[in-house]
Amino acid sequence: MPSIEKRLNNAAVIKGATWGTAAQAGAASLGISPTNHGAIKLNMPVMECDEITNANETGIDFANVNAADFTLDFNHNYDGRENLLLAALIGADSEVQQGATTAWLHTMAMADSASGIFVTYAVDKNDKVYVVPSAKVTKASFSMNNGFIKSVFSLRGDEVTDADAVVTSLTTVTYPQTCSNRLKCSGAVFRINAQGGDALDADDVVSPGQFTLDIERKMDSVHAAGSANIIEPRENDKPTVKLTMEFPRMDATNEVWLASWKAKTEYKADLTITGPLISGSYYYYLKFEFPRLIIEDFDVPEAGLLGVKVTFRAVVAAAAPTGMTGLTKPVTVNLMNTLATGYLD
Repeated sequence: MPSIEKRLNNAAVIKGATWGTAAQAGAASLGISPTNHGAIKLNMPVMECDEITNANETGIDFANVNAADFTLDFNHNYDGRENLLLAALIGADSEVQQGATTAWLHTMAMADSASGIFVTYAVDKNDKVYVVPSAKVTKASFSMNNGFIKSVFSLRGDEVTDADAVVTSLTTVTYPQTCSNRLKCSGAVFRINAQGGDALDADDVVSPGQFTLDIERKMDSVHAAGSANIIEPRENDKPTVKLTMEFPRMDATNEVWLASWKAKTEYKADLTITGPLISGSYYYYLKFEFPRLIIEDFDVPEAGLLGVKVTFRAVVAAAAPTGMTGLTKPVTVNLMNTLATGYLD
């Protein structure tokens, strides 16, 4: 029987190839380190069999297998495999080596659709390997958590099995370093100004006490003839990107948000979280760029020291704003780390 430490840490994820068939997640370098294991669970609804008149039930049968919805939580790591989940949600990833160094820049611009992109997830459960052969990433949420940047990914899988024919063991799986390369709140810088204004610079820095970034694709869950499991989920509505910033003080800077909301003022913004040096002049960083933000909601608490909460909706820009050449999608993600291959290759 595996030790407690092993049981709590052995998990892996890999990009899938064929919906409903597991990819080999039990190989080296595919380890993933969520702070939970997603509580993956098989869901087989029961149907009562009442055709025979009797005082007691005479039997039950099982319907189709419902989708296996679960979440994975992380103290996000620049080199962690959770970045595969982010790329699978965004639906794009291109990588460029920085000079002759070990630093690689991954660019993920929000694709119109993530059709055909899904993962296999596997985790040790005592002496069994539980496998979700195919799972779509439906949502990513980023926020601050006790000094670290927390990420939460929601997934919709086809089923859960402890007897997969492909992924039979995770004993050879290896994991990236998780301590030194985790994203820290101290490295986060927000910049925001008018959508039609000049390029973002140091004069545009704002300092929220908390933030939440939600990127979501709304997926269906459909059964079709020939299988008890769901077919690959597809978007059944437009994706949404929301950024909420909570400011601890109601000061002159933050008093303007209500007037901006009423005036329907539009903005552009970016969030950059910088980490340790990789090589030469290249540092780890994760950057989100929003070429067009519209204020969706504004709130001031009713009691205590007054703060401000502003919620923005990121939408498509008609043209790239100044300083964001070529960017019109609601969000573009840039990740600098040491992975020399694309997450979706």
